[in-house]
Amino acid sequence: MSRNTAAEGSSGSNSTVEAMLQSFQTPDSILERKITDNIAGYIKEGGQPLLLVNALSSSYVGVPEMCNLMSDWAREFDIDPVDVMQEVLKEQLMERFDPESVDKEFKEDQRVFLSVTPPQKGSDDWLSMMIRHPFWRSVIYELSEEHQKCAFLNFAIQRISDAGYQGEIASVATASTFVGVFSGVLLESLDKLREEDDVGLLDKLPDLIKICCQNEHTYLYTQILLFRLMKTDRGLPLKRISKELESGVLEKFNKPPLVSTLRMLLSGASPAVASAISAILQSRSPSPGDVMLLHRAYCSDDPPSSFFLRDPEFFEIMLSSIFVPSFKGGMVKQDHKEKYLWLIAYAASVHENDDMGPDTTEVQPTYEAILALEDTLSKRTAGTDLTPILANLLVAIETPVASMALLYWIQFVITETSYIETYFRSHEVPVPLLLIEEMAYKHPLQQTAVFATLVNFFEAPLELNPEIMMTYRKSILERMIYLMQLNFAMPVLDYIRVRARKMDQSLSMHFVKRVLEMVSGPYSKKFIEGMGQMIQEIVEVIKKTDTEPIVRAWIEEVVLQPVDVEMHSPPTSASSSSTHETPTSAAAAAAAANDSGLSTIQEIKRRLEEPRR
Repeated sequence: MSRNTAAEGSSGSNSTVEAMLQSFQTPDSILERKITDNIAGYIKEGGQPLLLVNALSSSYVGVPEMCNLMSDWAREFDIDPVDVMQEVLKEQLMERFDPESVDKEFKEDQRVFLSVTPPQKGSDDWLSMMIRHPFWRSVIYELSEEHQKCAFLNFAIQRISDAGYQGEIASVATASTFVGVFSGVLLESLDKLREEDDVGLLDKLPDLIKICCQNEHTYLYTQILLFRLMKTDRGLPLKRISKELESGVLEKFNKPPLVSTLRMLLSGASPAVASAISAILQSRSPSPGDVMLLHRAYCSDDPPSSFFLRDPEFFEIMLSSIFVPSFKGGMVKQDHKEKYLWLIAYAASVHENDDMGPDTTEVQPTYEAILALEDTLSKRTAGTDLTPILANLLVAIETPVASMALLYWIQFVITETSYIETYFRSHEVPVPLLLIEEMAYKHPLQQTAVFATLVNFFEAPLELNPEIMMTYRKSILERMIYLMQLNFAMPVLDYIRVRARKMDQSLSMHFVKRVLEMVSGPYSKKFIEGMGQMIQEIVEVIKKTDTEPIVRAWIEEVVLQPVDVEMHSPPTSASSSSTHETPTSAAAAAAAANDSGLSTIQEIKRRLEEPRR
């Protein structure tokens, strides 16, 4: 028995030694974290040192040293090896990540994670260390987009939110999984939007819409919060965000009743008023019956709140039904027009006070202004010369809602009649463009609509000979440049930059020259990068024109600008705005933008120094 037992023990020891020896034969085993302990265990079990040395030496590949060598070579070519390595690592993780296996391990170790409070420098679990690193946070964000039901990734998003990175996860779909995370992200986003102008909203709204419209309950949660905030002092501008969310949820779920029903339930409108407004919004064509019902309600001694009518879509539908001849609902009968116009005037001008009731002193002047505009336009055949009625149109522009009505009418005249083909002269600016310019100056909040209209005009195909068409587009381009003077800079620059490759180079040249003559520093990183990319496309042409000295002077000004300047306002304004990003992410974003913009500028400078071809 003793001999058998000894034999079995010897056999077991031999198998252990053999298994350990095999582990030393795996590639780069000598670099494993516990290699010292493993060697000691092998010797203790009776392993032969010579076999150990042979296994470790023959299995050595030197992958880390190869990576270091490749990194040195990459630096010689101005390539950041860290970025390359991280990108490769991210690709491998995205390809090989197995959510089921990860969740299985996570459930076994969950107590360890849950025992650690939000990651701080004192925390030493591996997840906390990953969360403190921007690269690993970005990996978690991308993995969570691909595997939205992974429990571990959802938990990691929760921990990232607890660590104070709500601003980073605003665009992550799984941020809506936990109420605490979603609330933090939502409040962080709203806090940022509160300080933004109309241009800033265009950049930041898509991320907010993405997270708030992930599903019906996050949309409901957000709209209820926004509606309550709208009732506070200075809360009405949140109406814009609410409308953008409605558009987002309609695009994703295509459930108009969800949007309209929730809107009316939150507003507290009576069933009759709610039904009439919902019918107009859903059909996008006001029926006389619905308008008459609303007119009676708001003419009564106890009118409903004007809040129910103050919807951008409602204004657009009502104004189009009166002022756009091609409106799908057909022209409104003359005996009904006055009620339509009065309802529009009431919605646009009444002031409500909880103690004193509605203040309607501005309703009648507003009504008279849009009535006079309608009377002026109805006497003109669409597409005829506007010069005789120019004075009346300028008076109408003074009233904001009349200005919007005129904008809709001008859109129809330019795109659906032969006005430009008939009246455009290459030496004159078309009257509709002059009117649009006046609208942008008088009403800054209408600049977004004005810009969209100019883009539509710029891209619309017209039956003009190429030379006249070029002059017409240059005239539209001048109006866009004027918008930049009014601090609506980045949307215009972004559009022209994207459009430049399809645009005639003479137009690009004209834009660059006019803008650089107009602006002065300090310049935002986005402006430097956008303008640099435009110039880069036409730098060879610039070298042959009188625009070259202007470009050179601008480049020198940019190069001498302090590198720590981080402007977020348009380049024609000297005001700056604060950010709410975490210091690490903000610094990284600023550095990336700075490097990208200045590298483009340096490339332009180098090409300008080259001999002309």
